Amino acid sequence: MISSTYPGPHSMPRSVTLAKPKNKGKSYTTFLKPIVSAEWLRQIRLKYPQSPIPPSGNVSSRLHDNFLLHHLPLCNNLYKLPPYLTMYPMSLLRLRSQSHQSIRTHMLTIVDNQRDTYDSRVCLYCPLRVTGSEIHLVLECPATSHVALDLIQLLTTLLCDTCQPDWSTLTTHQQTSLILGDPPSTLPKKIHHVWLQSTLPAILEYVSHLEAVLYNMT
Repeated sequence: MISSTYPGPHSMPRSVTLAKPKNKGKSYTTFLKPIVSAEWLRQIRLKYPQSPIPPSGNVSSRLHDNFLLHHLPLCNNLYKLPPYLTMYPMSLLRLRSQSHQSIRTHMLTIVDNQRDTYDSRVCLYCPLRVTGSEIHLVLECPATSHVALDLIQLLTTLLCDTCQPDWSTLTTHQQTSLILGDPPSTLPKKIHHVWLQSTLPAILEYVSHLEAVLYNMT
C-alpha cells in the first residue's frame, strides 16, 4: 500500500465554501497567501537556525545579508509589494536589491573559475580591510559614514516622537535597515505610511549624496 507523509492541502475554510461560485478561486487565493508567506519565511529561517528575532550576527552571504537587513518586509505577506518596489526610485532600489556596483559585497568576482567569498570582498574606500557591506559603508567606513549623520539625527528624533527604542539601542543591522527605508520593527503598521512620508525625502537625499561620494572615489 502506498503511503505519504505529505500533509495535504488545508481544509476548505468557510470564507471559500460560503463564497459565490465565481468568487471561490479568489477567496481561496486570499486564504492561502499568508500560509504560503509563513512557510517561505520558515524555510529561510531554517538556513540560519540560530538567528534571533530580530536577526543579528556576522553576515556570511548575500542571502544572509538581505535577511538581516530587511527582516521586517520578509515577515509580511509576500504577495503585497513592499513600499520600496512601488515608491522608491532606482537609486534606493539598487541598494536594497544588492545590485549597486559601488558596494563591494554586491560585486561578484570569478578568477580561475573560483567565485570569491562574501567576506573576501573588502571595502575599496578605506584601509580597514573589512568586508565592504552596506552596514560598513553606511555606518562605519571613514570615507562615507559622515554622509548619514543628518539622516541619523532625523531618525533619532522620529524614534523618540513615536515612542520607539532609542537609536543607540538598535543593532547596526536595524540602524542600516531604517536608513534604507524600512520602518521600525516595533512601529504599528497603521502608522507605517506616516513614517515613510516623514523619512523618504531625507532618505533619498542621503542616497543621492552617498552615490556622489562613492562615484567621486572611483
